[in-house]
Amino acid sequence: MMKDKNKEFWKVINMMDFNGRGYQAAGRWLVEDSGLTFNEIKEIRNMATRKVNVLYKKFINDVRIGSDDGFSDVTWQTVANGFQSFHSCTAESLTEMYDENRYTESFAYAFYIVDEIEEEQFAANQFLKRERAMKRIEEMRRFGGGFDQKLIAAFEHADNGNKRKLAVGFPELFEHLVD
Repeated sequence: MMKDKNKEFWKVINMMDFNGRGYQAAGRWLVEDSGLTFNEIKEIRNMATRKVNVLYKKFINDVRIGSDDGFSDVTWQTVANGFQSFHSCTAESLTEMYDENRYTESFAYAFYIVDEIEEEQFAANQFLKRERAMKRIEEMRRFGGGFDQKLIAAFEHADNGNKRKLAVGFPELFEHLVD
């Protein structure tokens, strides 16, 4: 991210155009078209969450909004509305936004795509680790010494409990192959 993180943050929020695109298209723009790295995208999400938390702490005792969900929606909407909206909001303006229904589905939903990518990345990493472990085991089966071959045979014939014990004892070989 640029030197002035706050300025860059508000620029990205503006370009996401949540109010024009909706949360799904805003989230897709962030991930697909913003040109930001994944770490920068996560930082935008984290900054947005911090901005919402600032509003929450500042106004929780003064707003007259009947539900936590409604208060969450208007604080996220305030961040989506940009720098001016964030810095000029009051307990009254948040209450009016809620009463007049001047907010849409939570801007927080635009960032769910970041969580989905993190989950996909984790699953892909687990798959690659499992594939590497299987390749190493196959090499040991073909070229390893007697101990290696017997160890692999024991793992292949073990029940799940004993496979976990072997994974604890030989994590470099088996930790990615057990649940």
